[in-house]
Amino acid sequence: MPAKQKSNLDEITPLLFSILRLIQSHLVHANKSNEEISSPVQWHTLHFIKDRKNPLMKDLADHLSITPPSATSLIDGLVESKMLKRDFDKHDRRAVRLVITAKGDKAIQKGFNHMSEQIKKIFACLDKKEQKQLISIYKKILNSLTK
Repeated sequence: MPAKQKSNLDEITPLLFSILRLIQSHLVHANKSNEEISSPVQWHTLHFIKDRKNPLMKDLADHLSITPPSATSLIDGLVESKMLKRDFDKHDRRAVRLVITAKGDKAIQKGFNHMSEQIKKIFACLDKKEQKQLISIYKKILNSLTK
């Protein structure tokens, strides 16, 4: 009995995990000079808070799939570095809203610009045609995930 042949789709998962891990590792290494944001989790946290416009602490914990105490620990460091502040809801003191400070906003922009340059370097190994194909593929996947 012949061995089952791998389909293209069987190759995608390990390739995707390898590429994502290596890109993240590359970005973390390249971002060592950014004193403001020291980890991908902090970057992701600040980006989420900015996009959601002052979410609740619970929203962040749910988004990151972590416990509320873990979210609190993460936020403590960002508050201590003055990139975030906590606002207590006027109607429910138990509800804590997360707010980006001017320093946090500046760090997000600086980090985004830096990461964007690094990603350009990573994908420069593709020629223009391949880059257009990749953009098309990413858009198609994004569209299927957001339906």
